[in-house]
Amino acid sequence: MIRRLVDIVFASIALVASLPVTLVAAAAIYAVNPGPIIYQAARVGRSGRVFTMYKLRTMHLRRGDSGSVVTAAGDGRVFPLGRLLRRLKIDELPQMLNIIKGDMSIVGPRPRDPKIVGRCYTPLHRETLQVLPGLTSPGTLFYLTHGEQTLHSRDPESEYQARILPQKLALDIDYVRNRSVWIDLLIVVRTVGAILNMDAAGLSQRHVERVGALVQPAKNLLSEADLTLRDPTADRGQSQELRNGGQEDLRDR
Repeated sequence: MIRRLVDIVFASIALVASLPVTLVAAAAIYAVNPGPIIYQAARVGRSGRVFTMYKLRTMHLRRGDSGSVVTAAGDGRVFPLGRLLRRLKIDELPQMLNIIKGDMSIVGPRPRDPKIVGRCYTPLHRETLQVLPGLTSPGTLFYLTHGEQTLHSRDPESEYQARILPQKLALDIDYVRNRSVWIDLLIVVRTVGAILNMDAAGLSQRHVERVGALVQPAKNLLSEADLTLRDPTADRGQSQELRNGGQEDLRDR
């Protein structure tokens, strides 16, 4: 109840305070790339419920399908202004509405495309679906400080699933198991610092190494035998059919 109250108060204040920035960004988007301002993406929330997440549009319209459901560094679908909005996280501001609606929280595992969840999540990974998804999390910090500029292969989706996603999920599983108001506050402060490129911000290598036991390859990279052997929760895990949705952004980190 307290967490929900904090979410509503914070998101309401942030929504009003950021309105001038959002309006300027929206006008700029329409000026350089006319079309819808808001991108509505299907994302998986708590208990596997699919909801619509709002973002300012940062991609060209009808540019064609790259064949990947992830957006990597240097992706040609992102227009120049969009890159700036992404770098400053301004495109995430409409998600304050998601928080007010109860779809998301300030801190929590980032919500992902239903295709990624259905294809990649093991029963262990699904522990991250026990809580509301959020704007930021330890997995977010890991991507901001360790992985945001590392995906340059011709197959960013495979690289993401094999190298980045398992580590992010391990960090978020650890968060779900140990979360508290103070941990949430620390994550928010470190996220702001990481966005501002403060050297002391972000996630320490020690923290990353501490959750090593929770790192598990994506489901599509494991055999059924591997899943049973490596996942102590496999006997009680429940799979759920999820409908296809929007496009996974690597910053849905």
